[in-house]
Amino acid sequence: MIVDNSEFNRAILKEILEETYEIIEADGGNEALHKIDEYGMKNFACTIRYHYARKRMVLTFLKYMEEERLISDIPVIIISSEDSANYIRRAYEMGVSDYINRPFDANIVYQRVSNTVKLYAKQRRLMAMVTRV
Repeated sequence: MIVDNSEFNRAILKEILEETYEIIEADGGNEALHKIDEYGMKNFACTIRYHYARKRMVLTFLKYMEEERLISDIPVIIISSEDSANYIRRAYEMGVSDYINRPFDANIVYQRVSNTVKLYAKQRRLMAMVTRV
């Protein structure tokens, strides 16, 4: 899922990822959470939160994901021009899987999303194996 208030930003990320992934778009955090409820948590491999300057909205979204215990099952990648070490550290502390600074290279974004999705898929398989034993 690509979460952003800008259609332009979502279109860029969609173009990068759509050949490999089914993309669900959300116009902000609240819509993203509704989409998770609508489609079911297991249908999301990754959430990409693209943001410009709305730090509080992103942190609120992460806090909700953490409170609902979604952050451990649905990886969140933030793409942002925010380079404050405190903000980035806080995002990681709240469970962000990856943080990509803008401007970005499309190939790097694709690879980092792909690596994150694969890692979480392996984790899910291992958890399923452990619970079966």
